[in-house]
Amino acid sequence: PAAEESPKNMEAVTSMKMYCVCGNMFLDDSVFCRRCGAKRRSEGMSEEDLYGSTPRGDADISLVHAFGLFPEKIRGAIHSLGDDACAFVVGRRIGIWDFNRKRLNFLNRSVTNSAVTALAKSANGRLLAVAELFPPTEEGRSDGSLVQISIVGIAAALQPSPKDFKEKVVKEGTLKVIKLPKKHGRIVDLAFTPDARHVVSVSAMPESTITYWRWEIEKAISSHDVQLPITRLQVNPKNGHEISASGPGYMRLWELNPNDHNLHDHPVFSLNQEKQARVVDHCWVHEEAFLCVAVQDGHVHLFQDGDLRQDIDVRAVIAKDESTGPKAIEREQQKALAKMMGHEGPNMAADPPPVNLMSLATWGQGFVVGGDQGYLGIFKVDAKCCVEPIGTFRMPGEEAVLWAMSADSEDTHLSILSYTEPEPQIDASKTSTNFKGLNRSSTSACGRKVSRVSTAVVTENAEDEGQDRAWSLTVFPVSQADLAGTGQLELFRPVVPLGIHSGPINCMATCPTRRVVATCGSDMQLKLWTYPTSDLVDQPFAFNSEMSIKVSTYEKPRKCAMHPMGFQIAVILEDMLRIFHMTTPQAERTLFDLPLKHPGDVAYSNSGDLLAVTSNSDVILVDPWKGVLVRIFSGAGGHLSFVNQVSFSENDGVLLSCSAAPSGAIYGWSMFSDAKERIFEHVAKGTDYSGFQYDYITSLVVATTWPEGNIRMTGNMNEHLVDLPADSPAFKYTTLALAAHLGFLFAGMQQGSVRIMTWPLHTGGVGRNALKQVSLHAHPVTALALSNNGHLLFSTCRGGTLMACSIEGNLIHDDARIPLTDQVRDKYYNLYRRRELNHKKKNRDDARKSADLQKKLTEAIVGLSANAATLDDMVLLPKSYFNELLAEIRSLEDRMSTLRHESEFAMEQKDVQSQEKIDQMTYERQIERRQHDEKYESLFDQYKKALARHAEEMNAASADFETRARARQEEFENKIALEYEKQSRLLNELQSLKEQHVQEVAKQTDKHGQQLQGLREANESAIRDWRAEYEKVCALLKSDSLKFEEALRQQETEYEEQISEILEVKRALLQVESEKSTTALKDGVSMKQTISMLQGNIVELRGKLEESDKQGKELQKQLEASREMFNNVQEQLKEEKRALKVKDESLAKLREQMKHLESFRFVLFHKVKQMEEERDPLAEQVNSLKSNVREMYGEFVREFRHKQSLDQQLSVKAHLTSTLQQDNIVLERKLIQLKKDARRLLNDVEQVLHAESAAEFERMPKRLMAVLEKHQKLSQWELVEEEGRDQTKDATKEQMMVTEMVIQRDLLFKKNQMATSSAIQTKRECSTDLRRLTSENAALIGELNTLRTENRSLLRRCKELEASVIALRATGSNPKKG
Repeated sequence: PAAEESPKNMEAVTSMKMYCVCGNMFLDDSVFCRRCGAKRRSEGMSEEDLYGSTPRGDADISLVHAFGLFPEKIRGAIHSLGDDACAFVVGRRIGIWDFNRKRLNFLNRSVTNSAVTALAKSANGRLLAVAELFPPTEEGRSDGSLVQISIVGIAAALQPSPKDFKEKVVKEGTLKVIKLPKKHGRIVDLAFTPDARHVVSVSAMPESTITYWRWEIEKAISSHDVQLPITRLQVNPKNGHEISASGPGYMRLWELNPNDHNLHDHPVFSLNQEKQARVVDHCWVHEEAFLCVAVQDGHVHLFQDGDLRQDIDVRAVIAKDESTGPKAIEREQQKALAKMMGHEGPNMAADPPPVNLMSLATWGQGFVVGGDQGYLGIFKVDAKCCVEPIGTFRMPGEEAVLWAMSADSEDTHLSILSYTEPEPQIDASKTSTNFKGLNRSSTSACGRKVSRVSTAVVTENAEDEGQDRAWSLTVFPVSQADLAGTGQLELFRPVVPLGIHSGPINCMATCPTRRVVATCGSDMQLKLWTYPTSDLVDQPFAFNSEMSIKVSTYEKPRKCAMHPMGFQIAVILEDMLRIFHMTTPQAERTLFDLPLKHPGDVAYSNSGDLLAVTSNSDVILVDPWKGVLVRIFSGAGGHLSFVNQVSFSENDGVLLSCSAAPSGAIYGWSMFSDAKERIFEHVAKGTDYSGFQYDYITSLVVATTWPEGNIRMTGNMNEHLVDLPADSPAFKYTTLALAAHLGFLFAGMQQGSVRIMTWPLHTGGVGRNALKQVSLHAHPVTALALSNNGHLLFSTCRGGTLMACSIEGNLIHDDARIPLTDQVRDKYYNLYRRRELNHKKKNRDDARKSADLQKKLTEAIVGLSANAATLDDMVLLPKSYFNELLAEIRSLEDRMSTLRHESEFAMEQKDVQSQEKIDQMTYERQIERRQHDEKYESLFDQYKKALARHAEEMNAASADFETRARARQEEFENKIALEYEKQSRLLNELQSLKEQHVQEVAKQTDKHGQQLQGLREANESAIRDWRAEYEKVCALLKSDSLKFEEALRQQETEYEEQISEILEVKRALLQVESEKSTTALKDGVSMKQTISMLQGNIVELRGKLEESDKQGKELQKQLEASREMFNNVQEQLKEEKRALKVKDESLAKLREQMKHLESFRFVLFHKVKQMEEERDPLAEQVNSLKSNVREMYGEFVREFRHKQSLDQQLSVKAHLTSTLQQDNIVLERKLIQLKKDARRLLNDVEQVLHAESAAEFERMPKRLMAVLEKHQKLSQWELVEEEGRDQTKDATKEQMMVTEMVIQRDLLFKKNQMATSSAIQTKRECSTDLRRLTSENAALIGELNTLRTENRSLLRRCKELEASVIALRATGSNPKKG
């Protein structure tokens, strides 16, 4: 393609040096063309002269948000992190969605070109294990792909406590990377042990290897090849050595032996049950470590220690829960409608199939089950393995399949990852003509439009299984599951309200004036996304979905373009250009459809008054507002092959387009000239240009080629040609986005990365141009686009993910390093648009004036943005939509007025009834008041009499108490005197006993001395005997040892003599006869046996010698034991002396304590008896209060359930009224249509029979026949009536039925109003009863508190009386002693 220029072309270039490429003549001092704005070129122009002072610098991009999920079946694809976040896989990144702040963060880890295949979270929530799969290398080695496991810390994402920071245990980022062998298969699932020190992994088929890793030292402790498909792996939360693995027809428990590090399996089911059961998932209930196993046929089995404890039939639970409630009512309505319409009505489908279970997860109180048809079941498990179903829920639409679920220990949210299967559709692309280069285009020079990859890029790799599934991430309030069943909470809340793309994103468009991005995918959906400014990125819902519409039923969109104002979007379909007016989701509508033959691309001009669209090899220029064709570039003035992309320059001066092979051309036409001549031309035959970018300052084009995947920069007539080939087939360039005002070029790649390059490109390959490469997507990048001021880079991929990256870095302009801020981006973008980048430097005064003006302008803009609305806050609506809204408002006002009158009449009746009730209640209250007054007076008289009687009784009791106290005092004094005499007598006895004890102690000491002397003498004699015996044994052992040594010497000499004789005999025999060698060998063997036997005898003798040594040692030990026994006897004697002293002291103390125990015991017994008598009535009062509280609570629960049943009846009646209203509307429409047809028939007949047509009497029958043929349907309907006269009765019956239905509708409406009013009244009565019960409860609690205070005061009084009694006893004993 880069062939040398011919002499003819060289002459043309030389002659054009004083002329622009558009044909306009340059002035002597002009640098840019006044017509097209291209830069003037001269002979020998270098790159620096060409590029001028274009900003250059270093750039980087960081991911800030993403709309999408990883469209692949990963079991552990979602994990809850605490009670306010969840982690999931998006592209090659791991996103963390914050439920409170409503924003998406991304895990800080080292991201490479690997794809995530499994994900696991530790029990403490601080670590994530990520399994990654690398693609084959450039050489394409045959040993497969590289697999690794990364351990990542997630502390920063969860906001750890200050304690964690103090102990320095919080870490973030990649901690360890375990690189697996090259032949290892991809990881299917991962699991942490409870202590988070080990990780267990399982690989895919055919090996299905279970490996137990110590991740801190990157070592595999144990592994085992199962060679059966495994889809889920878990670890027992109470035993880190027990692993559970499940798959289709497989469920086993594996146990790691810590001694030999071997894995041993234990079956959970029997072999037949295991083969027949299709296990879909399993989990461990954390409370008691129950193993829950879910089977696809609707059963959940619970095991404990290998034994089956429970078998739950989930389908039976679903049938029971849905037999009542809204679901049952809906089914009954469908049956009634089918009965009325003869089983031919709409939505008369058969009964749904049973639910198939798909996933299982744990929560704090049990487990949750997910299945198809949107089923979610919540079950509670207690410590005794008793299962209680809490609720059965269905996701909206009942089509989703719950693939993965996760809940944290706090149980605030349940994160659900689900998908829906696509509907069967007719692929129009298969029936259309297949030609090269479909669906390709790219962005403009400063990134205001979109770069899109060709269909060949999208369809190069085989489609993944189930890639078109519509994935969604939703949140369920599992902590309030009991309230969710009552309908008081929003059950399933999607993270992205309008959903994401369920297939490849084919095109993308941005707007220069609004912060909005449009994407179109193969799911035939057009979605609008909003994004914030750089200072509002951290706000909740900063990135949000604004609109989602379906562009077509069968045709997939290929390209799209957005109007500069942001209120129109043009979409290219298979054979049509369709333009949408984007306002609100309710007012969205199609402006017009333009049928075209093989359309390729579409683009709006920057002013918005022109629209360029391609059709096969033609480029069509139209005015979209007036519907006028401006120009067609075709034939000799256009392309010769299919046009892939069309685009306008920044100043709308040049319209450029590129074509596919075989022509491979890039043309540009001047829009400022009348002839619209071609001013840019580049031809490379055989090259397929899939997309391009244009820099109108330097008049350079950079384009991508396909299928080579190269980048080529060129000027007019192949000037400044630079080629950047792809690094490898896996690193092809697929799409481009150019930020010429910043000096950066962004390139999307086949393996999902985005490469940042400098602009303009230089010769020297990638090493001289590339700045950085960032891995984002897990699929090929299909489109790139820049935001309106260039602070965000948007990218889409074949997996249906839209990512937004923040562009950061520095600019180097005029030898100055400038950080990239919003002001800098806006400044350089405007300088680029106004051609001020290469302007001469200003003097100091001009620079100062410019700075002051810029400061004032910035302040004015800030004030304007604070007080005025921007285009992002405005909506462009048609007048017809406003008229429709006004008509709806008027109808609603009429309905409101009627309802107001009806409600006023009802309120008046209600006021009258309430007034009557109030009067009756006041009369009853007055009667009750009189009765209560009389009762109060009688009670008051009784109270006075009781007070008088109580005073008399108190006086008598006080006198009686004084007399008894005097008698008690005298009795007490007498007892004290007797007790004193008794104690003195006991003291004398104690002194005599003490003297006797001293004498006995002296006798005992003498006796013990004599016994000790005898023991010493006996011990000395025994020691002498033992020593004599020991010496005898030693002498005997010495003699035996000498004899044994002599015997050994004799045996050795005998053995040596025998061996010498044997050797001599053997030599002789060997010399004489070689035939007798075998016999000699046998003799030698027998002799060896005898030798071994003798050696065994030696060993036995040595054993006997060792036994004798042991006996000697035992005798020595016995001697030491006897010595120790003697010492122990001495210590025992000393301890007996101490014990005698302690006993004497304790005896004295006990005698002193026994003096007061008898008296205190008698008083204490009477006090305890009195307290027990006072306690019994208090306990009865407390029990009665508890029973009252239980009754009040039961009554409250009954009233609340009654209210719920009333609400359900109200909703059912409202639904019935709505269905009847819809049926009435349909009947009215049919009747109106019949009337219209009859009027048309009468008008036509009137025209035929009119007086003016009397002259044409002969033609009248023919005209009447024509009228009859025209209204054939009506005549057939009339014929049916004539044939069946009896059907008039049916018609009257139908009319009566309609009138009856209208009457029933009115009655139901009135009943609905009455039910609502009664429900409100019951609510009010419930609230009053609740307040009354709470007040009574408060009064009871107050009475309890008073009883408690009285009890405390009585106890305090008892203690005081006891203290006074003790004091009296002390005062009574003191005088006696004195």
